Amino acid sequence: MNQNQNAGKTGKGFYAALSLSIAMVGAACWYAYSHSSRQIPRKPESSVGQTVTDTTTTSAESTSLTAATTSTTVVTVLTVTDPAEEAAALIRHTTAAQTTPTETASTTARAETPLMPVDGEVLQPFSNGELVKSRTTGIWQTHNGTDFCGAPGTEVVCVLDGTVTEIRRDALWGVCVTVLHDDGTVTRYCGLNEGLAVMAGQVLERGDVIGAIGDTAEAEGLLEPHLHFEVLRNDAYLDPEAFLSGVTVTGSAAQ
Repeated sequence: MNQNQNAGKTGKGFYAALSLSIAMVGAACWYAYSHSSRQIPRKPESSVGQTVTDTTTTSAESTSLTAATTSTTVVTVLTVTDPAEEAAALIRHTTAAQTTPTETASTTARAETPLMPVDGEVLQPFSNGELVKSRTTGIWQTHNGTDFCGAPGTEVVCVLDGTVTEIRRDALWGVCVTVLHDDGTVTRYCGLNEGLAVMAGQVLERGDVIGAIGDTAEAEGLLEPHLHFEVLRNDAYLDPEAFLSGVTVTGSAAQ
């Protein structure tokens, strides 16, 4: 009986010791794991690193933007005009704009006055449709131009810009050159020498040489050497002297 009891106590003691050993081993393992976890530092997560980088970049960009803003502000401040000066500039601008038309009007070029075709005195004036007796033919007829004296060979010039529309030799008026001008006026130069300085269709400028005074006008052959000069507008003869002085007059109808 005592032996059985001792054997039972011995078996219980063994299991108790075994349980205690297991518990101690487990406690030791937990302690070791817990201690190791506290000693090893945790590695920073990538998101933390990204956050730091982003923060730095944002700061740099902010600094750059601040500098740019500051620079722009400085330039703006330097170019600001004082209100009084700005008002004065506005007044000057307005005054200049108001006076410009007056200045332009005062400097606008007037229409050019025709040149004299030759530098000579009037030998026979324009008759303005009235009949006068020809000293050469003895016939009463109109004198539709003005005769200007000049020695044979004296240059004859174009009185205004124009285009040569006709060159012909007339039985009465000799070698004649007709020029059409921009305003529709026609000038005719008669009694010229054969050798001309122009040709039909040629564009002439005011003062260009047309030819020279000759002795080809049979209708006025008994007069001193001269240029017979005619002016027409709308098929009406104008007074050449009035035309050359810049006066526009109504002339007699061409015949």
